Amino acid sequence: MHRFIPILILLAACAETSAPQGADLEPEAAPVDLAFCKGDPFADSIGQPVSTIQASLPERARVLGPNDIATQDYRIDRLNVFVNGAGIIQRLTCG
Repeated sequence: MHRFIPILILLAACAETSAPQGADLEPEAAPVDLAFCKGDPFADSIGQPVSTIQASLPERARVLGPNDIATQDYRIDRLNVFVNGAGIIQRLTCG
């Protein structure tokens, strides 16, 4: 009887689960405070081409496209500008 326990554990681990009804799959986005990374002047540039603000971005800012590779280090003083494939600004974050 004890020899079936590992098999039952493996089968239970492979079982498909579903989210409860009414569960919100997308977490609410917290408001972004861009003061730490000097991004306040650019907060209203979402939806515009990145080329309109690229020359005036802070020194440590980085522009990240949909397929760009980025380091995972967190720097509160770095402005991250996320753009889509066409170079349109999608969101701004510090880090």
